Amino acid sequence: MDADDGEGDGDGEAGLELGEYSGLLLKASGDGQIYTMVVRTSAYELDGLEYRHDFRTRAKGFTTARLPFAGFAPYRDGKPVQAGGAPELDRRSISGLALGFYPQRQGVRVAKEGVGLPFYLSLARVKAYRERDEPEVVYLSAGAAAADLAADDAAAAVQQKDAATALAMEEQAAGGAP
Repeated sequence: MDADDGEGDGDGEAGLELGEYSGLLLKASGDGQIYTMVVRTSAYELDGLEYRHDFRTRAKGFTTARLPFAGFAPYRDGKPVQAGGAPELDRRSISGLALGFYPQRQGVRVAKEGVGLPFYLSLARVKAYRERDEPEVVYLSAGAAAADLAADDAAAAVQQKDAATALAMEEQAAGGAP
């Protein structure tokens, strides 16, 4: 996918502005092999620098992979760049996203040059996500829930006692024996 201005000629690329986001979330169905999300920025045009993050699929069903931008490693000309040898991924100027399959990353030797491994990847969606200051889910301990239930039970017992006392008083007022 290339981000452009919609003119169709590729000139005047605007890029994706993902500076406020923490990473990419993708949902894919595959064959259990390792795939690579490739992110290109304006640095690719200048010196061939791109950023990669691997993810594994499941053989059956969909996998959701959370790929934080901090986990993308720089590559130049298909080779990893040494630490400190490349700037951090600029999330404000993403010019392209791609998915890659590299047979050499599968832990299997390829018999001859030009002979690859079969692979299957079906992409359902790619989203950008933000980290939040507050958690999305708040966990209430089982102890707190038990305390709430005990308080509810005590309140119900008091109500039952009050109702029994009121009934006895009504019977006594009506002339019946307690």
